[in-house]
Amino acid sequence: MKKKKIKIFRDVIIYKEYRFDLNKEQCDIFFKYISSEKNDITPAFNIDGINYLFIKKRGMYFVLTTVQLVSPSFAFEFLNRVSTLIQDYTASLTEEAIRLNFTLIYELLDELLDFGFPQLTSTESLKPFVFTAPSETKIRDFTQKEESLIESIINATTKITIPGKSSIKPIHQPSQGQSQGNSTSINPATLIGNSLISITSKSKSVDQTNEIYVDVWEHLTVLYANNGSVLRNEINGVIQMKSYLKGNPLISLGLTEEFNSNTVDDFTFHECIRQGFQDGNTLNFQPPQGEFNLLRYRISNSNYSPFLINTHLDIQKNRLDLVVKLRSNFANKIQSNRILITIPVPKSTKSCTHSLDYGNGGGQLVEYHPADQNITWQIQRMRGSMETILRVRVHVDSSTPETLLKKEIGPVGLEFDIPNLSCSCIQIKFLRDLNSLIPPIRWIRYIAESKSYVSRV
Repeated sequence: MKKKKIKIFRDVIIYKEYRFDLNKEQCDIFFKYISSEKNDITPAFNIDGINYLFIKKRGMYFVLTTVQLVSPSFAFEFLNRVSTLIQDYTASLTEEAIRLNFTLIYELLDELLDFGFPQLTSTESLKPFVFTAPSETKIRDFTQKEESLIESIINATTKITIPGKSSIKPIHQPSQGQSQGNSTSINPATLIGNSLISITSKSKSVDQTNEIYVDVWEHLTVLYANNGSVLRNEINGVIQMKSYLKGNPLISLGLTEEFNSNTVDDFTFHECIRQGFQDGNTLNFQPPQGEFNLLRYRISNSNYSPFLINTHLDIQKNRLDLVVKLRSNFANKIQSNRILITIPVPKSTKSCTHSLDYGNGGGQLVEYHPADQNITWQIQRMRGSMETILRVRVHVDSSTPETLLKKEIGPVGLEFDIPNLSCSCIQIKFLRDLNSLIPPIRWIRYIAESKSYVSRV
């Protein structure tokens, strides 16, 4: 099996020293280690007495180096906080956004750590100390149809849909000197506590939208037996929010009756929720600015699967005949995004042929990859209550034992995401601002995504 070489671009975008006991040579050492072909690369390692801890997001490495002993969980949590702050203050976690806002990011890093010790790591607590206005990256989406003026007025407070890319914007616009026409002077003494709110309210040039974005993500872990029965069906869900609300309002969120102790095994709250559930499935909280996970929950024994998989294997002397039947088990009005099915084949495979019941059209593509020893089946989109069948004939070496062929074929793995689908039937009934009669603009979407979706052959 051939090894794939991954090209690492050795470009340091942001570099910050706190104790001045290291230098930039560590950057080259880190890149050299990451680009090596070692199979045992871990997110925490030590070279020449220097500890390297890193995470990878959006194709970028966030690295922490130290000569002191540091808890890995602490370091990874801190690096995740840094990436979240950059996304909150620059609107997107991309290389372009970081390059456009390097002054702002250095200002954040100055407030995050003091001589290597963490100080403030939350978006809300850093707002009074950040004065550099962000430079927004322009993201165009030509697939979205423009609304008419009447539709925008009607849907302004009732819209529940998937927000477009145009909604990506920073959560904070500094109140000091971000506008040429704003002559408001700020006394440094007023930066203490909540007194900044009064000064911010005087700045009429700040265009702040009263919006809140809510994502209900459900990650599915499903295991099918070779006869089609379900061996494991687990849902790990999270209600993720991004708040652009004015002030610090008290929000009330209600969940449907499906969220109960009989179906949900365990759940955890964000720190902004002080008293848990009230009056049934109602949560009252004051959301912080930026992105955060309001609620995480786990269902260990779900009785619903969005895709049903059936496989049949017939082994001959020098070939394998495999039939994979895939059926979408959701409403016809719902449509999945791209589906990727991966089928490992035996090492003694010589060639593969395939056929689809509905032909090669319909956005379906089947390919055999000898180097990776697998077959990939891609379906661009699939509506609910639809079925498609793949028939594969694998020609193998006749000397290969049948027991080895059974061991090396499969399992069939699925990767997918389905918008507007809640596999647990947990939905948001209402989202209200208890401090105002005018509700905020709410954007709510549901996404079901495969974490490990496997069928044995």
